[in-house]
Amino acid sequence: MSYIVLARKYRPQTFKEIYSQEHITQILANAIRTNRIAHAYLFTGPRGVGKTSMARILAKSLNCLNGPSESPCGVCHNCKEITASTSTDVIEIDGASNTGVDDVRDLQRELFYAPSQSLYKIYIIDEVHMLSKNAFNALLKTLEEPPENVIFIFATTEPHKVLPTIISRCQRFDFRRIPADGITARLREISKMEEIVIDDESLYLIARKSDGGMRDALSLLDQILSFAGGEIKINLVQEIFGELPLTMYSNITRTIFEHDPIKLIQYYHEVIDEGIDLIEFINCFTEFLRNLIMLKLSVPLKGLVQDDIDILNDMLESVNTNNLMYMISILIQLKQDLRTSSHPSLLIEVVLLKLSRMEEMENLSEILSRLDNSPDVMLPSTRKQENTNQVSQLEKQETKPLETEEINYVSPKKVKELTKEHLLENWDGFLERLSVQKKLLPIYLKKEYISSVKSDVVFMDFNSAHSYKIVSDAKDELNDYLSKYFDLPIRLITRLVENVQTTVKRNPTLQEIKKTSPELAKLIEITDSIIMQE
Repeated sequence: MSYIVLARKYRPQTFKEIYSQEHITQILANAIRTNRIAHAYLFTGPRGVGKTSMARILAKSLNCLNGPSESPCGVCHNCKEITASTSTDVIEIDGASNTGVDDVRDLQRELFYAPSQSLYKIYIIDEVHMLSKNAFNALLKTLEEPPENVIFIFATTEPHKVLPTIISRCQRFDFRRIPADGITARLREISKMEEIVIDDESLYLIARKSDGGMRDALSLLDQILSFAGGEIKINLVQEIFGELPLTMYSNITRTIFEHDPIKLIQYYHEVIDEGIDLIEFINCFTEFLRNLIMLKLSVPLKGLVQDDIDILNDMLESVNTNNLMYMISILIQLKQDLRTSSHPSLLIEVVLLKLSRMEEMENLSEILSRLDNSPDVMLPSTRKQENTNQVSQLEKQETKPLETEEINYVSPKKVKELTKEHLLENWDGFLERLSVQKKLLPIYLKKEYISSVKSDVVFMDFNSAHSYKIVSDAKDELNDYLSKYFDLPIRLITRLVENVQTTVKRNPTLQEIKKTSPELAKLIEITDSIIMQE
């Protein structure tokens, strides 16, 4: 008899043999026990976690001659045919090869034929997401109301590609990735049955490489057996998987922290000479750094021999957690960049050199702390606060009484009576002298605001309510200052002639528009136009 690979030879045949999917097997077993069988099921999840095996076990449980039973006998005629995929009542269809509407129509014609020797006619469609949209739509009505004793079981690794209308007509079960401990336990059982001598470290490494898929783990074990024979050691498994010894990652990490770029590049060239896949190198290096962090946090590690743990422990004193996490983040980004890079080796070299100089990249918190303590360098928030303080001080100065005695006033040309011409001629000098004590007030004393001068009274008309209020509030001080400057008794009167903030511009009426433009009036009459408020 030809050799049967382990993934087929040890395929689960009952619900109990499916690892780490108890949340699904329990529901299906209870449904069979209580006769609550749905007409359509959708199994979703990663590859190699038991979706198709679960579909076959469900079919055997329903069509077993001693059932329906949650524990099919496996020896009756129906069970044997379903296991061998030769049953005429359990039809397995590859969704990738039957994607069109015509394939669905052929399936629909077959539905009218009753099962030949079983209780149910069961259709298992694998990779159902490969069906076209038209094929899905053609299946909708049949899936919602299938003929009696017909059950559909769909399996897919990409449920997001299945139409929501299809999913809503099925009972959906999401399969989980199998934990490494579960895969290791199953591999240990199979190794004993196959009389394979293999250490626990090798089993755990295989489990980690399988990425949660039992089928992948058994395929890897088959591959290792073909190379190693009946006895398997961890160093041999690492060689088959193309993994570098842990000392190489230790040397690279130590060199990065020692800031020795020449030695670092030499180690990297040794990696290239070994022919190691660069993506796998980055993955293993990232995992090495992760293990260092776990040991720094006193988290126990699984699947490592004592020699590897000793290598990691020897490095704990020379590394710190923050730098390790920074290195991992850089390597994760590097892995994404390698997928689109035309020079992956050069890209890795640059990143390694960058890591060897990471001590030169100062911590942001330290920079901020130094800026806060520096008298010459201010953060934007500090400058904003200082500007606010300056404005407050300036406002306080503006509200102080006018100290005219401290200023040596020099009067302009001596006149007996103040006139508007004399006032306008000397107004700029007045504002310049005023700015010594009142820095902001001269801004609101524009020359055009002076409307008239009668004897000792100066009239100022403002069209700005803001300017009017500022000058009016300081009127007493201005009277004193004007009198001192011109050496005449002067009194200031302020008037608000137009409050621009409250003035509302009125839109012209239709009649006013017609009077303004005869041509426009004619157009309005022809088109029968009206005024619309925008």
